[in-house]
Amino acid sequence: MTDINDNPFLNRPADLREPTAGDSPRVSAPLTPMPPPPQPPRVRVMSAGARSARDTVLTVLFALLLAFSFRTFCVEAFVIPTGSMAPTLNGAHFRVICPQCGYRFNADANVEIQYIHGHLVQVANGQLENTNAIPSPSYLVCPNCHGLIPATSLPDKPVVARRFFNSSGTAERTIYFPHASNGDRILILKFLYWFHPPKRWDVVVFREPRFGKQNFIKRLVGLPGNTVRIISGNVYIDGKIAHKPPTVQRAMLQLIYDNDYYPIDAGKPRINGQVWTTPWISHVTGATDGKWFTAGPVVRFESGNPASRGRLTFLDRGRYLYNDSSYNNRRITKRGRHLVGDLYLRTLWTPHVASSAISITLGKPDSRFKVSLDSSGSLALWQWSESRQRYRVVQKTLWNFDHSIGVLLANQSYRIAMADCQHQVRFWINGRLIMQYTPTWTVAMALAQYAKEAGGQRMKPRISIHIMGACTLRHLILMRDIYYTQMRRELPSTNPYDPLGSVPGTGTMNNPITLKAGQYYVLGDNSNDSDDSRAWGHIEPILRAEGIPYGVVPARYMMGQAFMVYWPAGFRPLPWINIPIVPNVGRMRLIR
Repeated sequence: MTDINDNPFLNRPADLREPTAGDSPRVSAPLTPMPPPPQPPRVRVMSAGARSARDTVLTVLFALLLAFSFRTFCVEAFVIPTGSMAPTLNGAHFRVICPQCGYRFNADANVEIQYIHGHLVQVANGQLENTNAIPSPSYLVCPNCHGLIPATSLPDKPVVARRFFNSSGTAERTIYFPHASNGDRILILKFLYWFHPPKRWDVVVFREPRFGKQNFIKRLVGLPGNTVRIISGNVYIDGKIAHKPPTVQRAMLQLIYDNDYYPIDAGKPRINGQVWTTPWISHVTGATDGKWFTAGPVVRFESGNPASRGRLTFLDRGRYLYNDSSYNNRRITKRGRHLVGDLYLRTLWTPHVASSAISITLGKPDSRFKVSLDSSGSLALWQWSESRQRYRVVQKTLWNFDHSIGVLLANQSYRIAMADCQHQVRFWINGRLIMQYTPTWTVAMALAQYAKEAGGQRMKPRISIHIMGACTLRHLILMRDIYYTQMRRELPSTNPYDPLGSVPGTGTMNNPITLKAGQYYVLGDNSNDSDDSRAWGHIEPILRAEGIPYGVVPARYMMGQAFMVYWPAGFRPLPWINIPIVPNVGRMRLIR
């Protein structure tokens, strides 16, 4: 029988069992003490303050990582440095309020010329650091009433006057340095072009291809495969005129005259001795009992005869209809002044009789249209024929679309607008696009018309409003489309192949360009003074080696689409506070 102490399954050493009678004597080994049972690991308890600090650091690091990723791949902010996209986007500028008519506008503050250490110096790629270091003209010109505005009367103070002498120290000249505001701050969508290619008329940010060191912002005009050519202020793509969508067209319009800002000094001599009178000239036609009242922001036609007819004609006083720009302080820096025929007119019309009617005429002889609207809501369109010297009816079947209007009511106000831009006519009522007509207009037709104009045939626009019956016209405003000039390409004067230092600009009338795959063509909205595809006379060597021509932006240089002005130039709460901490909420806007 086996002893229980010999059971091998007992967790008991053999030398610890009880001795038996048959065991031989032996010397017992000293007892080894059993190791202590393992203890659970000690848990270090972090204090509440230390835990909070760690969480804060991790949160900040995560936020920075998220912000960096968001900026790199999604949305990035930029500051507009110059006025090449004005008035759509403003660079560094002076705020101006006309003391005669009260019209508010911005004027360019050229950051490339600044007062530094007692001297006016040329600054390459300048930034607005000292807000009173940029000179302005002694007088600025109001785009609305053409009044002269002294630099000393600008609303943002201070205006610093500095005296300069010639080298001999005899002649003295005073130059004014008004307070300058920074450019618009915008957001761009960087990921958008990952999913679909850029579209014509997008406002895009890209790395400029001349030296590859700066980011530019322009409007995209030419796409891969397009042949681009600028003739008489318009862009032609593949032989046909390129029309802007309605929202883009209205966003790019520039002021000619706004009757809401009627000058308080009308009829009185000004600083330069000139006397301002309204450019709207009134006539009574048909019945003779009608009378116009045009002296003021509200225009009225009064008559006891419902069949009385009247006409308002816009007279080009003070060179209203040219491509001058108030932002550029009337500088025409890039090849010339041009008469603009692409026009937009808007007013709030209130007929006072049931049998009322109104018609608007706009445009040069080669693209002149008349739209009429009567009290029944009937709309009609006529086009001027140069060959026959009279109007012909455009059948409704030729219109792009025609929406019903309904009967018009007496003493009810209607917002009406007409645009004759880029050889296309549009008509709106109460903000709704009612009619559009697009006749055929090609490069060949444009060149023939240009030859007539160059030969001395004057192509002056006609702008008139015809009415029947007593009515009131409020908020009468006339605007124009952008006129793209025939800029020349700027090259070094030492270029042996071009000793004059310039050749026809890329994409202009005498130098069209055909874009290949992955190539884009861009223009600035401030066409008179924009450094864009027309003017670039240099290109990075790596791009030149790839055969990319002057004036082209390669696809890989495209950064994204500008979509919002999130911080226009703000306001200072007090003149001695130099930081514009008060946001200009009214100018925050989407970019069209």
